[in-house]
Amino acid sequence: MIDIHCHILHGVDDGAKDLAESVAMARIAYEDGVRDIIVTPHFNHGFLTMADVVHRKLEELERELDRQGVDIRLHPGTEVQLVSAAFFDEHRRNRSFALLGRPGTHLLIEQRWSDYDPGTPEIVQRLLDAGVTPILAHPERHPFFRDDPELLPQLIELGLWTQVSADSLVGNFGPDAQRYGRALIAAGHAHTIATDAHNVNRKPNLGAGMAIYEEMAGAAARTELEARMRSIVAG
Repeated sequence: MIDIHCHILHGVDDGAKDLAESVAMARIAYEDGVRDIIVTPHFNHGFLTMADVVHRKLEELERELDRQGVDIRLHPGTEVQLVSAAFFDEHRRNRSFALLGRPGTHLLIEQRWSDYDPGTPEIVQRLLDAGVTPILAHPERHPFFRDDPELLPQLIELGLWTQVSADSLVGNFGPDAQRYGRALIAAGHAHTIATDAHNVNRKPNLGAGMAIYEEMAGAAARTELEARMRSIVAG
């Protein structure tokens, strides 16, 4: 399995606090069946994790995983919050944040927690025009998507992918996120499943999310979903 959203990098955001916790998270993920992880530290006003830091920390963690014999492949990325159009445009122009995987054909974006960014459709379209597929992190956790049933489908119609979190599907973020996350699967609007793991307590649990996806959508749909996630890291 491939986890495309994981805060496993040490000491950069509210994820793994140190290298030891990063390794512990990797061991949990490996035991769960994960073999590839895209590291996705936050990129927002609170945690401005620059691309060069992502690559440096990734290499540090790779060396430690190799030393300890944890057979997990790491890939670069960031979770870019849509703070504002100006914020996004400036940092995209300066190549401040890392795209997902070595091919760099996808970008993980996140809505603000306070409200929906009305500039989202324009940003999505600009990314698509540049050959980059935006993937929206955990839309099931944002009340404005649940309250306006047309909002997310309009973005999907443009070409946006979604990332539904395993924790939402198992109920760890409450019944509203669980219901909407499962509704996205039922509607065919869950394009990827990931963990958004942050530490050994909010831990990697992709297997649980994938099991729910397969139970609801079927084995063939799971195969298609896994191929879609493989394309993010393999191009």
